[in-house]
Amino acid sequence: MCCSKLGYFFAGAVVALVSFAAGQALNAKPGIKKGTLVNLSPEDYIEILQLQSHYPRDVDPGSVRDASWMFAKDARAMIGGAPLTKPEDFKNFYSTLVAADGQAKKGGNRHFNTSPIIIGLPDGTARGSSMMLGVSIKEKGGRPTVDLIGKYEDVYVKTPEGWRIKERIWRSDDHVGSYQKVAPSPILADKSTWTTETEAVIQQMLAAGYRRDERGNPVTPPRADAAASGGAAR
Repeated sequence: MCCSKLGYFFAGAVVALVSFAAGQALNAKPGIKKGTLVNLSPEDYIEILQLQSHYPRDVDPGSVRDASWMFAKDARAMIGGAPLTKPEDFKNFYSTLVAADGQAKKGGNRHFNTSPIIIGLPDGTARGSSMMLGVSIKEKGGRPTVDLIGKYEDVYVKTPEGWRIKERIWRSDDHVGSYQKVAPSPILADKSTWTTETEAVIQQMLAAGYRRDERGNPVTPPRADAAASGGAAR
């Protein structure tokens, strides 16, 4: 009887320890692993990379869906023109590209997202950055020309549907010698690069009168300076 009671005691103790450890694991926030520049599981890294690669395919010729699906329900973005701050804004912006007369139906235009950087952050989100080239053939038999170069800076969040973009800001490059301000890409060892300029720029644009109506249509102020949007990208 004594041994039986002792066995029950130890069994109960083991169960308690296992339950405690499991609870701690569930409640623990992701940290930063030593000796890594990525800080993500291979599966998460590949999924975010795939998300980045889907973007140009869903805005250029051959697309069968609009790219609004790539964004979280509370996503906020500055891609060109008025800020995108609610689901209707993203749906309106991207659905025009796959409409009958939209960019994705006309041909001759491609965007190339290249040189991706993706890092996992301690709060469970991820930061990403990718370069972008806009290339087009403007006339039949013409040669391809590079029309636009710049950079996307993103924050990604894991949702029940998978990784999605929570923040995105696009900045086009100016010209050689312009010495324009360029936001840094994410570096795991440098906390100052873990955030984007998205929210600050959105507030600046809203203060300047750029907004979208309840259907997501852009509303720009009179005599709006086109340069203030940082150049439109898709």
